[in-house]
Amino acid sequence: MNEYVPFILQILLIIIALAIVLHKENFTIIILISAFSLVAATLYAINQAPDVAIAEVAIGSAIIPLIYVISISRQREFIVLDRVDHDRHDLDDINEALYEVMSDFVQTYDLRLNICSDIKGTDEDLTSELNVDLIISYDETKQSFVLKGKSSSVLMKHLTEKTSGHAFIEVITLEEGESID
Repeated sequence: MNEYVPFILQILLIIIALAIVLHKENFTIIILISAFSLVAATLYAINQAPDVAIAEVAIGSAIIPLIYVISISRQREFIVLDRVDHDRHDLDDINEALYEVMSDFVQTYDLRLNICSDIKGTDEDLTSELNVDLIISYDETKQSFVLKGKSSSVLMKHLTEKTSGHAFIEVITLEEGESID
C-alpha cells in the first residue's frame, strides 16, 4: 500500500495543475496553488527531502499565495485623478452627474473608487508610472468633462461604452509608449 501513495499523490498533482490552468476564479486558483505546494511537499518528505519539504510548505503554501492575494486585492481599485478646478467652475449639476456615472461604473465592475487630486505630471507619466487609471479634466470650450486613460485598459473600453449617452463627457484614450520591460 505504501508504494501506491507517491503514485496517487503524483496523479493528484496533475489534477490540481489542470484545475489551476482551467479555473476562472482568482481566489480559488490561489487555494489550488497552496494545495499543489502541500502535495508537492508531501512527496518531498516521502522521498527523504525534509528540508525541501519545509521550504515548499513555507514558500509555496504561505508566502506566494499571500503575495497573490495582495496583488489581486490592489487590482480591485480604480484610481482617478481629478484635475478639475471645482472652485473656478460652476459645475454642480454636471459634476454630480459625472460622479454618479463614475459610482455606477465602479459598482458594475465591483471596484473601489479612489479619487486623488493635486498630483503633478504628464498624463502619459501618470497613467504608466503611477498607475492612475483615469484622469478627469474640464474643457471650457466644449463645456464637457474629458476622461483620459490607457488605450490598452479593458476598463477604458467599458467606460467609453458606459458614457456614450452623455453629451457632457468625452473619453480619450492615451497611446502607450515603448516599454522598457
